[in-house]
Amino acid sequence: MKKILSFVILALALSSCSEDLKFNNEAVFQGVKDNMPWKGGDAHATVVGSTLTIQASTLIETMALKVPVPTTPIDPKNPATFVTYVLGTSNARTASYSITDNGNDYEYETAITVGDGEVVIKEYDGAFVSGTFRFNANNTDPDSVAPAVVNLQSGVFYKVPIVPAP
Repeated sequence: MKKILSFVILALALSSCSEDLKFNNEAVFQGVKDNMPWKGGDAHATVVGSTLTIQASTLIETMALKVPVPTTPIDPKNPATFVTYVLGTSNARTASYSITDNGNDYEYETAITVGDGEVVIKEYDGAFVSGTFRFNANNTDPDSVAPAVVNLQSGVFYKVPIVPAP
């Protein structure tokens, strides 16, 4: 009887030692906006012509990065293959941020000699894109009561799916 009871206890102990792994492989688009954490949902990317647009949004905010589609192979394990785009020097490489606050829409963007920053593409395979970014985008309305600049630091986008353009 003692052997059977010991066997049952041992069987119960071993059967409850399972490990449930859960992988978080959802697209991520986040950063530190004006010194506060910011995380966008519905992160996705589109390719139209030679432009790659990566964007995410919250209920009242939208953030988008527009850069040329990488033309060289990128190896995520080899930093020498990463592609860096400098913002504030071209209309083909931009960052934009918009917010709706109390019924008012505020738009911020980078352009030639407007704002600054960079986008680094660390992985691109035609189906997903990953990388980092940072920018200072200027308010497009100089008469606005909103702050003149939005600052985004430590931005990361990871495994953002590339979807067909609407």
